[in-house]
Amino acid sequence: MGVNPVWRGLLCRVLLVLVLVPVLLAQLGNARQAQEPANAESAGYEWILAERELGVMGTELLLKVLGTDRDKLGQVIDEAVAELQRVEDMMTDWRASPLTDLNDAAGTGPYKVPRELATLIQRGLEIGELTGGAFDITYAGAGKLWDFKADPPVIPSASRIAEAIQLVDYRKVTVNLEDSTVDLPAGMRIGLGGIAKGYGVDCAMAVIQGREMKHALVNAGGDLKALGREFGKLWEIAIRHPREPSKLLAVIPLSNTCVMTSGDYERFFERDGERFHHILDPRTGYPSTGCMSATVTGPDAAFCDAIATAMCVLGPSQGLALIEKIPRVEALLVDMNGDTHVSSGLSK
Repeated sequence: MGVNPVWRGLLCRVLLVLVLVPVLLAQLGNARQAQEPANAESAGYEWILAERELGVMGTELLLKVLGTDRDKLGQVIDEAVAELQRVEDMMTDWRASPLTDLNDAAGTGPYKVPRELATLIQRGLEIGELTGGAFDITYAGAGKLWDFKADPPVIPSASRIAEAIQLVDYRKVTVNLEDSTVDLPAGMRIGLGGIAKGYGVDCAMAVIQGREMKHALVNAGGDLKALGREFGKLWEIAIRHPREPSKLLAVIPLSNTCVMTSGDYERFFERDGERFHHILDPRTGYPSTGCMSATVTGPDAAFCDAIATAMCVLGPSQGLALIEKIPRVEALLVDMNGDTHVSSGLSK
């Protein structure tokens, strides 16, 4: 007996649907999986915390990265360390580097440097303008007179400082980003000690994020950047008093931000009850007298590093007035009497 053509067509359509539906559902599932990677927590995977400590950029480096693949975590940390070392090799003035080559070429006209170095120098000049010269990458012209490792330490003569300060002025530096050149007047030197470490922290974290890590901490001697959380909790950073390390000034919970601290307690010597330290006031050539320490928080470690240095020069009154004008940046300052001052956003 023959089948009605109408029923035959309907039966074919039903069979086709029965064949295609499983295929379409499988494709939809694959697409969803590609767009939405499995969540390690919900999938029951165990979080692993990988840590590494070593010396880099003249300080102790602590790296923490959380993930679910121990081998990958080790590779990510290796890459972050290599990135910090790369930045140090380019921007150090303690040994031969592209920065020392630039300083040696001062007075010869525009000198070609790696574009990355030219860009950071340009940022330094802009922060010099923002801070009215309280941050000045040409401080090295006077900084070379101070040796905080000498035994016994020597205070440079007033005449030598007065002569050297003539070579400190960020406004005399010209950067051309199009051809990646920097023009330094004869005798002038650039030092990136107040910004390069923060920049290195930014670069290391960028490497970590580039490997799709979502929870990490890069801590270079107390200058740090935090990403995500530590086992579900905000990272907590303790701020200690510069003269009384056992005294906590604040414990700051943070995520996806950085905390940078500058102070007169890192490299210094004392003479007749007076402390001479490595943060120089570029306007005088002598150690700054604005703050014992300055802690600055914000999204950009290089910027906060430089601003923290400027706060030590400006002091609480001028410093916090500047901080209040900068979006998403806060500060905790300890004045020369040991009293604390906080910006409005941080006090909340």
